Amino acid sequence: MNDTVNDTPEMADESAQHAIGDATQSVHADTRFREAVEALKAGKLQDAETKVRAILADTPEDALSIHLLGVIAHQAKRTDIGIDLVRKAIALQPETASFRNTLGFLLRVAKQPDAAIEELKKAIDVDPTYSEAYNNLGIAYADLGRLDEARSAYEQALKDREPIPEILNNLGNAYARMRNFDMAVAQYDAAIATRPNYAEAWSNRGDALFSKGKDHFADAAESYEKALEYAPGFVELWVKLGNCRQTENKLVEAEAAFRKALRIDPNHLRCLTAIAGVLERLGKLSAAASHMRQAVAVAPDDLAALKGLGHVTLKLGNAVEAKHVLERARALAPADPDTLYSYANCLLRMEQLQPAMDLYLRVRELQPNQARGTFAPAAVLLMDGQYEKGFAAYESRYAMSAFKPNVPNIRERLWDGSPLDGRRLLVHVEQGFGDTLQFCRYVPKLREKLGTGGTIQFLCEQELYRVMTTLDGVDELHHVRETDLKIVYDVQIPLLSLPHRFGTSVQTIPADIPYLSVPKDAQRKKPLPSSDGSVLKVGIVWTGRPTHADNLYRSIPFKELATLFDVDGVDFHSLQVGAGADEIQAATARPNVFSYAQDLKDFSDTAAIIAELDLVVTVDTAVCHLAGAMGKNVWTLIPYGGEWRWLRGREDTPWYPTMKLVRQRVLGDWGMVLDRVREGLAGVVDQRRATASDLVEPPPAPAKKAKSKKKS
Repeated sequence: MNDTVNDTPEMADESAQHAIGDATQSVHADTRFREAVEALKAGKLQDAETKVRAILADTPEDALSIHLLGVIAHQAKRTDIGIDLVRKAIALQPETASFRNTLGFLLRVAKQPDAAIEELKKAIDVDPTYSEAYNNLGIAYADLGRLDEARSAYEQALKDREPIPEILNNLGNAYARMRNFDMAVAQYDAAIATRPNYAEAWSNRGDALFSKGKDHFADAAESYEKALEYAPGFVELWVKLGNCRQTENKLVEAEAAFRKALRIDPNHLRCLTAIAGVLERLGKLSAAASHMRQAVAVAPDDLAALKGLGHVTLKLGNAVEAKHVLERARALAPADPDTLYSYANCLLRMEQLQPAMDLYLRVRELQPNQARGTFAPAAVLLMDGQYEKGFAAYESRYAMSAFKPNVPNIRERLWDGSPLDGRRLLVHVEQGFGDTLQFCRYVPKLREKLGTGGTIQFLCEQELYRVMTTLDGVDELHHVRETDLKIVYDVQIPLLSLPHRFGTSVQTIPADIPYLSVPKDAQRKKPLPSSDGSVLKVGIVWTGRPTHADNLYRSIPFKELATLFDVDGVDFHSLQVGAGADEIQAATARPNVFSYAQDLKDFSDTAAIIAELDLVVTVDTAVCHLAGAMGKNVWTLIPYGGEWRWLRGREDTPWYPTMKLVRQRVLGDWGMVLDRVREGLAGVVDQRRATASDLVEPPPAPAKKAKSKKKS
């Protein structure tokens, strides 16, 4: 919010008059004076100075001309000379209020607010009705943060006068800074009523409404849009509109506004970083990285830009690039917790667990009240197989901003693991489909906690509802999109807290497989299609939910995965849905490639197809958990660095006895992974054709060569 002063661009036509005083006092017998004023208004400073100096050559003590020369000096960016000249004019005419008003204005510009206030008060002593002096006094008070005095000065400036939009705007700014946003909006409205095309007042009105909170974001955006009707080239307005739309979660509109700003100023740093954040949320990570790189190009030492680039490049799977960028950020701010946290994430992705843990603990020291300092180490502990400690630390997620429970207050009536003894327990989902599929195995174990009795209620996602009807141990099953959902419970717990309540270790993971199956109403009525000579039916999934933080990192480009289709004797059945499902359409022209994207309405439909497959080959997404929970053979393709639930260095998993993990050995390279899958599929085909034997594992990773010892 900007206070309107005498030299603002939109008041250029009035600036000379305001600086030299009232129009009646500007009357001068010499026509050269009037010509000088007109030249000043036109921005012809040299011409104006020449004419004034000609007057002074004839009459050296002409106070009006000396005063005008001071104004010209200020406009020429020589405010110090302007101050000296106006002081000289005052020495000649000490009772001229307009001279003291100008001196007060110039002193404020020169960062001498106390001296400015003294001169402006003298101007008002000379002329108690001097509105312009009251306005400038209000601005000087506002500069010092003396907002109540500023408000009073502005109100005096408006007293017994026709409304002046600039002063009303300034009064609104004072109220806004006092956080009285309703009064601020009222002043801006009054200014706009006087001058409907007053872009600055529309902009400030938007700021005040935005500050009132989410219920007023839409009105704020309308104010910014109105301001842009009158000032479409004002880049900051487009940035404000973009920020407002982003806060409203209207990301497409936010992106459009930021792009408008960048057309005006392609190097606008805040806009570059802001649009990158929007593009990231829209899943356009490559575009987000491009804008962050431009921000770093514009400001190589800008900490926010460096942190943003490191964050988004890590999400793109470029952990090494992210690490190098964040090293620069660390050099600039060694104790910045955000930088250290992102840097630790890079190290974790590069499987450098202990250095990552050390940095997470450093973040905890710097921010002892922030949950992430405990939550992030949980992932390290769990990946390292320290489940008891890891799941205990994982409880800190309750305080993370990303944690969105399905109960009003997660800590209210939170189950402590004690016997229910007649109580009703609500278990509710909290994260992704894969998490629900993996950890719903604990629901049947809750029967062990009934004590003298109790009721187990399970709240799941709608997409999983039908398949969850096959889960044992549930007394009441609900899904989150039920109309007028009302569940009466005594105690509640998020699903992923059950491992902690049961004291889970790697050795005690419940692995009674299968624990999910195909519900009767989803069972297929006809067998899957097959090609001539096929002996192996394989389901495939190559990408997950686009909005998942690690989706690009965990996904395989379809063109790479499609190289598997040449394996003889294998039919490939796509279980891909949503984003990416269309990529396989051209390949379905092959006799051994089939797609069911249109048939898969929920996970029970997917389960029905999995039940008829010999094997599922999938990236780390919900389908691998569904296949594992059904006891089907599944090869899960894991990116370098993996994820805590798969531990590290293992090609099996205690969570699913029928699952094999095929891990990246080189960061970002899926070629060797697919080579192993291809060889494994070919081996199974050969065995089946020869002996009709059961499915075998993919071939093991190449053994590391032993280091040769040097001879002494």
